[in-house]
Amino acid sequence: MTQRYTIAHRGLKEGTHEFEWKIGDDFWEGRGESGVKGGEVDVRAVLERGPGGANAAMRLAVEMKGSVTVSCDRCLEDCLLPVRVTERLAVKLAESDEMPAFEGDVLWLNPADAAIDLEQYIYESVVLSLPLQRVHPEDVHGRPLCNPAMLERFTIVSEDEFEKLQSLKS
Repeated sequence: MTQRYTIAHRGLKEGTHEFEWKIGDDFWEGRGESGVKGGEVDVRAVLERGPGGANAAMRLAVEMKGSVTVSCDRCLEDCLLPVRVTERLAVKLAESDEMPAFEGDVLWLNPADAAIDLEQYIYESVVLSLPLQRVHPEDVHGRPLCNPAMLERFTIVSEDEFEKLQSLKS
């Protein structure tokens, strides 16, 4: 288990405990299947531990803010997309090893685990927060900020030719 994005919950006293991490380009290396090339995301996790010792009820609030670099679906150039994730999870002890790590708004822990590993959760949350169509934003005039040379390639006919074709149809 990685130690970088973990919360050692055993031994934490009752109350609120805050944890912060900065996700950088190194986090995304070797994770090409997501389409994310890099980026910087600030992660803040707040673990609330109730009374009851080792079996205390726990809640986890996670907030992620930043941006990631992906390929634009329209022009294929690098595109910076914002990331904003805010979630609340109940942390519960699993009854068996076959339980999924995450299920809806519940994070299941193996009773033998002394720490909560959030690396996969952070990865999945950021990737799932991205839009399905990943494109550059538009400027104030509604034109895409994509690579103009690439957009030119999409133009099959000039505007004049298009107007002539339209007038022939009338």
